[in-house]
Amino acid sequence: MTGRYWVDANSFIWGSRDPYPIPGAMAYWTWFESMVDKDKIISHWKAIKEVTDGEGKGQHQEQIVSWVKTRKSKLVEPTPDSEECQKLVGELCQYSYQKFGSAKTVEFTKGADMFLIARAALDGGAVVTQESEKKLVRIPTVCAHFGVEYRTLFRMNHELKMKL
Repeated sequence: MTGRYWVDANSFIWGSRDPYPIPGAMAYWTWFESMVDKDKIISHWKAIKEVTDGEGKGQHQEQIVSWVKTRKSKLVEPTPDSEECQKLVGELCQYSYQKFGSAKTVEFTKGADMFLIARAALDGGAVVTQESEKKLVRIPTVCAHFGVEYRTLFRMNHELKMKL
């Protein structure tokens, strides 16, 4: 992998609940931010919106919402989605529709997932998600079909040689 790690909303939310709670594990979030500053970690504005839309849903979630809001401009890829990205998103949607049907595809396409996959593919990067391969229309399933790498938060941390 030569590109960046494209972080899904669930990695922010899950990461702030269990392994790296805010404020108890601020060393982790400081390290995470340093990887953002080094252009190794990025997200899509739709994923950041999913995190910030979770405001008011519990103490841990509110803390990650606040953390993300104050760093929003650096967490989001500044360039808009290209025509090439839009085309790839269309191909991802078409695959999902043909393989899983319209109801599951509509749900899957509501959020950032398709854009994270497309941007990671075009960037030569990997999507970071806590989604399971056990459910049908999930990031790992679509990534595997299109040859896009994906990681868990722990694997990304390991590959980036996290030290706290």
